[in-house]
Amino acid sequence: MQLPLGTPDFVGRSAQLAQLDGLLDGGPRRMSAVVICVLTGPSGIGKTALALHWAHRVAPRFADGVLYLDLRGSRPDDQVVAPSDALGSLIQALDVPGDIPCDPAARAGLYRSALAGRRMLIVLDDARDADQARPLLPGVAGCMVVVTSRDRLSCLVAAEAARPVVVDELGPAEAWNLLRSRLGERRLATEREALESIVAHCAGSPRALTAAAACAATDPRLSLTELARQLR
Repeated sequence: MQLPLGTPDFVGRSAQLAQLDGLLDGGPRRMSAVVICVLTGPSGIGKTALALHWAHRVAPRFADGVLYLDLRGSRPDDQVVAPSDALGSLIQALDVPGDIPCDPAARAGLYRSALAGRRMLIVLDDARDADQARPLLPGVAGCMVVVTSRDRLSCLVAAEAARPVVVDELGPAEAWNLLRSRLGERRLATEREALESIVAHCAGSPRALTAAAACAATDPRLSLTELARQLR
């Protein structure tokens, strides 16, 4: 169970959660093929938060556990996790006996063999492109893979029949709910006009909204009116 802590006050994303649930409950296809889902969207839109929230929710349905790996695909080139290194980490997590081979193809084969017959959820976070994610896919049915990426990973959609789920901006109601969970109902009620301005200027970005909420929560002297002025 390798999942990091999820977002405690996760809000919204009902459409995307329903898509993920539908893939997990996909009937005959789920029994005959590896189910692959690609969560795609721009930086700061909440792809990782969505993946972790859903994965924590459905983890009990995967009898053999959950693997998680941050591929660091959006980092500088020297920080991106190479597929061979990623395979080494996943093989270690699966507690495969013996030495891990150095050859990348041998690592991929050992990884797929270790997953055969298991029912696991594999979350591959922040993939740079399809070439980074492809070697980390299981070879037989029984597992589900969720990949997050700024890239659309069209090659995975075309060749591996991965299902794309687009993660876009939060709607106004979802943005309000996020701020309410962070700041409390009383503060929102007393400075409603300022909150409307903050929501508008954050443009539905969860990263921007949580950053604004953090500024307000950590500095009690900062009024929401002043925060809205700074955002303008």
